[in-house]
Amino acid sequence: MTVNDDLYRQARLYAAAHDTTVTALVREAIIEFAQGEPNAEKCLREEAELYARLDLRRDRRVDEGFSTSSRDVLYRSGDHDSHTAAA
Repeated sequence: MTVNDDLYRQARLYAAAHDTTVTALVREAIIEFAQGEPNAEKCLREEAELYARLDLRRDRRVDEGFSTSSRDVLYRSGDHDSHTAAA
């Protein structure tokens, strides 16, 4: 297989900027291809998993009665009338 000069030059510049070699980039690309999940897809999948975990944590905190703001605490405790009257 051959690669045109411009593409190879771009690959060398990219490799140098990322402190690696063109050979290492090609090896990594082949490994990702063989494993079936490109790096971009892996990042998107991991991001979705993190957001799902955050949603579960948020839902659990609300279900357990924890509040996310002092205003919520004020209104949940029923003391909002005394605080507004004092203001």
